[in-house]
Amino acid sequence: MANDFFSNQDRARSKTGRLVALFVLGVLGTMLSFWVIAAAAISISSAEDGQVNWSQGFGDPRLFFVIVGVVSCIVLIGTLYKLSQLSAGGPAIAQMLGGVEIDPSSQSPAEQKVLNIVEEMAIASGLPVPPVYVIDTDGMNAFAAGPDPTRSVIGVTRGLIESLTRDELQGVIAHEYSHIFHGDTRINARTTAAIAGIMLVGTIGWFTFRFIGPQLMRGSRGSKKNDGAAIGIALVVAGLLIWLIGSLGVLVGRMIQAGISRQREFLADASAVQYTRNPDGIANALRKLRDGHRTEVPAAAASELNHFFFCSSLSTIFATHPPLDERIARIVAMGAQNMDSTRAASTITAPAPPPMPQGAAGFAASFASAGTLSPASIAAAHNWQERIDPGLRAGLRTAAGARAVVYAITRRSDSAKAVDALVAERDGESLPTYQAVAAAVQALNPSTRMGLVDLAAPALIAMGGDAYRAFRATLALAMRVDGAVDVYEWALSKALERQVERRLDPARRNATSSFARCTADAQLVLGIIALECHASGTANEAFATACRCVGLQAGALPTSTQRTLDALNGAVENLATIPYTDRARVLEACAMAAAHDGTVTSNEFVLTRAIADALDVPLPREFAVG
Repeated sequence: MANDFFSNQDRARSKTGRLVALFVLGVLGTMLSFWVIAAAAISISSAEDGQVNWSQGFGDPRLFFVIVGVVSCIVLIGTLYKLSQLSAGGPAIAQMLGGVEIDPSSQSPAEQKVLNIVEEMAIASGLPVPPVYVIDTDGMNAFAAGPDPTRSVIGVTRGLIESLTRDELQGVIAHEYSHIFHGDTRINARTTAAIAGIMLVGTIGWFTFRFIGPQLMRGSRGSKKNDGAAIGIALVVAGLLIWLIGSLGVLVGRMIQAGISRQREFLADASAVQYTRNPDGIANALRKLRDGHRTEVPAAAASELNHFFFCSSLSTIFATHPPLDERIARIVAMGAQNMDSTRAASTITAPAPPPMPQGAAGFAASFASAGTLSPASIAAAHNWQERIDPGLRAGLRTAAGARAVVYAITRRSDSAKAVDALVAERDGESLPTYQAVAAAVQALNPSTRMGLVDLAAPALIAMGGDAYRAFRATLALAMRVDGAVDVYEWALSKALERQVERRLDPARRNATSSFARCTADAQLVLGIIALECHASGTANEAFATACRCVGLQAGALPTSTQRTLDALNGAVENLATIPYTDRARVLEACAMAAAHDGTVTSNEFVLTRAIADALDVPLPREFAVG
């Protein structure tokens, strides 16, 4: 998995570290400049008989440490303030840009078109379905924002979704998904915060130069002592110098930002072609932008967040995006044919997407390709959605309908009447839809039923925290009407946690541990999967094979007292703190444990998908099984 979601997320963290190093060098350069100017000014001002004693300023270490301390505080305050804004999640950034979340039940054909495309890509990749925001402007642009996939959003302008065809819009959305996959949204947020910290230094200098110094000069007029005027002049000069040095630091930061952003845009364009196998889609979208359509976004924050967009939202000396002609030419060389471009060196006909593998092979392939997009997976997601009853799909677009479907997922033949009564008593608003869809949902196989949670998530998120918590309390009662919570109901809880609850309560889940510290947890998870998916004799073999996959000694299978949902929950909570690439290894081992006998049932997939949800990693719904 050299270029998949897992390695890209870990790589994004390492690139963030390199950006921090560049940022520190920039701040040190700013500090050094201030120290040189201040030391020179002190030395010159203390000159006697025309002789400058340079040691007066440069030889005083206290001056250096004072400047280091003051500049550090200013930069830190500016950086942390901006970081707190951007780390609030994609919705906060979308709102800064004037975006309004699209209601999942919207009747607008253009809004439904973009929602369907985003859903397809989320289901195909295994990522949570992100909220979609629309900026009400005729300009054509799009963006992805958020510190990680769980808190990311997709944003589009009104002009974009109303002017592009479905294929063109799919190409643009695939481009934005690439930014999420490759961790670019995290890098974008960090560079913006770093530049904001240095910019604050220049802002203070400008304010001193433009307002504080002149005010002191004006206030001292008419007084016998002209100390105020002298101080005012000194502050004007000092403010000007501070502003110039701060502006130089911002200039260097913008250059670094532009260089990084341009390369990421080329990668995202290429990824969009890879994901959709339709280079004409994104190429024609870029052509429309090149041939006169406006891309400006009127929000004040568009300037500092310009590198978040699909193409530049304003004219700037440091372009954060490559020229449109160059982007189009590269895509034409990848195979776009219906283009009017003379810059293409050649054209390549894209091969037809391969069919989705079936059965156990398809199950193993879905793990091997976790966190990726392909034409086959997108087509499978589209076909899977199309097979769902239209009335059921329509119900999933509303909050009451989404709740009704989730209640129906918990309904079993032996507890149906109790769940029916509970919904009637506690959630009358969803009752009509629940009664209409309960039998249809119950008739679906377990894997398909659980997949409906992905489609219900946007409407559940739109309810807000308080309403969702009330629904969750009712759902918890529905799960316990038979006196216990089983593996299937635990899987439903994990799906809701990842798809909904981490957006409503976006606390960060950092990789703070290592696989070496969580080997016992990995053994427990693999042992439980082996025992749940196989008879006792085969379970030992499956467990041993899975443990070898991650370099562990198998040992004994978990006993019945160790094999509890509480123990499983604790183990996956610990494993969710290891790096993404190690989580990928654990998931591959889970696949080997479940598919050891060459067959995979829907129940077995539901369990392993629940492990993936608990680890907060993407795994597509198993269309071949479901």
